[in-house]
Amino acid sequence: MTQSSWQKTSGPLKLRARLVKILVLTNLYPPHHAGTYDLRCQAITDALRLRGHSTLVATSNHGLNTEQRDEEVHRRLLLNGGYGHPLLTRFRELQEVEEHNNRVLHEVIADFQPDLVHVWSLLGLSKSLIFALRNSRLPTVYDVADGWLAEELRQDPWLRWWNAPGTNLVRTSLELAGRRNHFDVTAPTRMVKGLDRIPEVYGPPKFLANVQPDSISSFRFDRLYFCSRALKQTTEQAGFRVSHGEIIHPGIPAQHFVGEVKPPSTPVKKLLIVSPLDEPSGVMTAAQALLHLRQNNAQATLSIYGRGESDYISQLRSFVVQNSLPVEFLTVSNQNRDLAAIYRQHDALLYTAEWEEPFATVPLEAMACGLPVIGALIGGGRELFRHGENALSYTPGDPLELAARIQELQMQPVLRRQMAETAQAEVQSKYNETTVVDEIENYLNASIEVWQHT
Repeated sequence: MTQSSWQKTSGPLKLRARLVKILVLTNLYPPHHAGTYDLRCQAITDALRLRGHSTLVATSNHGLNTEQRDEEVHRRLLLNGGYGHPLLTRFRELQEVEEHNNRVLHEVIADFQPDLVHVWSLLGLSKSLIFALRNSRLPTVYDVADGWLAEELRQDPWLRWWNAPGTNLVRTSLELAGRRNHFDVTAPTRMVKGLDRIPEVYGPPKFLANVQPDSISSFRFDRLYFCSRALKQTTEQAGFRVSHGEIIHPGIPAQHFVGEVKPPSTPVKKLLIVSPLDEPSGVMTAAQALLHLRQNNAQATLSIYGRGESDYISQLRSFVVQNSLPVEFLTVSNQNRDLAAIYRQHDALLYTAEWEEPFATVPLEAMACGLPVIGALIGGGRELFRHGENALSYTPGDPLELAARIQELQMQPVLRRQMAETAQAEVQSKYNETTVVDEIENYLNASIEVWQHT
């Protein structure tokens, strides 16, 4: 990258913004979405558009019966598996889906003529698009915030059919007839000719257990960033060569989550959880911790907001009733509008995840509102929570330790206020959406510069 690509600002060297045409490729896009990852994609894309960049989103037709195109979003891609869509595995069915998705990608690129492709989650989408983008020679940046690369890529039925080791007579006959070379144009099966099998990705479990970290060269991701070090490390441990990837933590619209840090004299009585309600959420651990508190004559109530699995919710409600716990299950008509007010109505947030969640934004929202947070040290939480500095932390799944942390929060009002003030300042400076958009915009521009000099 040349020195002329940079300009001096009042702070560190910053890449000079250039207005570019960005093709956004993602599996779901609001209003047809499944969670925070999709909303984050929309927020970043809208912010880049407001800064003067031209954007076009290519996404699936999830939630629709047909294709839909408008000036900013094309809903034309087909999902295979995931989000309620059936998983197709027969060759002819796979061929139709793969050729359709690759045809759509080529058409969108030809019509829009992007300067760069910004790839978000490919969960449920054709992974052959990775090879198609590589062949297009367009600057391509991957935003990795879920497990599509570390986990789901190995399950892709089209690439597995072509690249798994072992005997497949139909595949062999197609290869001998030169048909695989034809498919590499219409629905790619490999990055380059000669790379016909990828045992380190599509081999048997015994083989995969011995794959070395950061060793798989069959997939090239020259420019990518992760939402957390935890997810990057998980992807490296899965074998994919991504050690060069950068970390850009997600941000929140901090201006929407504003609240006063409560004085030390305010007791901590009203606890809040905002989470999907399923086994990995750890909400049952919080209910068990509340029971321990009451057995120790400590006073606290718990509000739970979230939707989830009916069986798990029934278990939670049954546990609450059987133990006469002061737990309220909240319903919110408009999460984006009402959640900030709910944070401010409580005294502390519990983040209770028991799975390797890449990075959670709920604690950031609560911190911005001035709430002290008690968080499980798991996934991206290990990067966010610094015990005794910006939060209290505990071992996920341990209700006794969580109960002790709640009592600690209640009994140390000065520390509680200091942690809440520190956390609020960090969110406003480091995790606000404007700062994150700056980082992403700089990374996209730098990627174009890198491509031009390779």
